Amino acid sequence: VPADHDYVIELQEWLVRDGLTYPSMPMEGGMPNFFTINGKAYPATDTIPMKVGETLKVRFIGTNNGFVHPMHIHGGPFEVVARDGETLSASARFLADTINVGPGQRYDVVWKALRPGKWLIHCHIPHHTTNNNVEEKGGGGLMVVIEVG
Repeated sequence: VPADHDYVIELQEWLVRDGLTYPSMPMEGGMPNFFTINGKAYPATDTIPMKVGETLKVRFIGTNNGFVHPMHIHGGPFEVVARDGETLSASARFLADTINVGPGQRYDVVWKALRPGKWLIHCHIPHHTTNNNVEEKGGGGLMVVIEVG
């Protein structure tokens, strides 16, 4: 499905303890406390520049996660156009503002910039946007900004 911009979001979970970083596991003592998109935590994640009227295709990938991440985009709904590498037929596509991305899953969504502003892509689980409950510049972890001019 064509769009003016493409952006991949790989969701990752980590366990940071005593200054060391480990892959997290959904088990006692291995639960994640640090979350990254493409290896970076907000505010170090990318800012996606766009203009009003342009479209953005986001590919959400659960690459290093043991939990579901409800990924949300502010500024209007998006259209889910593909799941797990298969393009959905036009009749199977649907509008949403949040999609649950599980371990190993992939979703392609197309979002249209309806008006100027800074619009957030983020996980809707608060713990996943604070990174060990320590916010930086208004958040942390699974957050990306779309800047529409």
